[in-house]
Amino acid sequence: MNRSDEEVVRAIRGGDHQAFAELVHAYQRRLFGLVLMMVREPAGAEEVTQDAFVRAYTHLDAYDGSRPFYPWLASIAVRLAQNWLRQHGRTVRREGTALENAAEPGARPVALAMLIADERSHGLWKAVAALPSGERTAVLLYYRDQLPVRDIARALGVTTGTIKTLLFRARRHLRERLQSIEEISR
Repeated sequence: MNRSDEEVVRAIRGGDHQAFAELVHAYQRRLFGLVLMMVREPAGAEEVTQDAFVRAYTHLDAYDGSRPFYPWLASIAVRLAQNWLRQHGRTVRREGTALENAAEPGARPVALAMLIADERSHGLWKAVAALPSGERTAVLLYYRDQLPVRDIARALGVTTGTIKTLLFRARRHLRERLQSIEEISR
């Protein structure tokens, strides 16, 4: 049975609490990937992802059913990830970290690399992973999750102009990074 998010939320609000598993199944992997790119620790990403689903479930009455579900869920996860980073210190890791070795809780080491390769190219996503946190989050939400700028701004609690600036800077950084990689490989 393939129900829309809106139908699933209506079912949950109508008392079918098991229906929430459909939303978890639909978005768990995608949300975990987003959070992992932010917190850069599989255990932390697992914790934040789980907390985001719990928070979404307990605050489902605040969800506006006329809007897509994932952006609302992603905004919860982004804020929780930002809180997690504040609590655990902003440990900045660059390429070659555990980020490349996990796609989801309990995943085999090559799973994230395969996932990234499927979405685009491995080199591009390694460069994205090396971006500063704000730029990286904006890129993931805009290009990978295909959220509109206004939804990203709402999720991050900033203006649309700030998101456009983050995306501009991220594109510039990515272009520079990818050009330097290309020059080295010649």
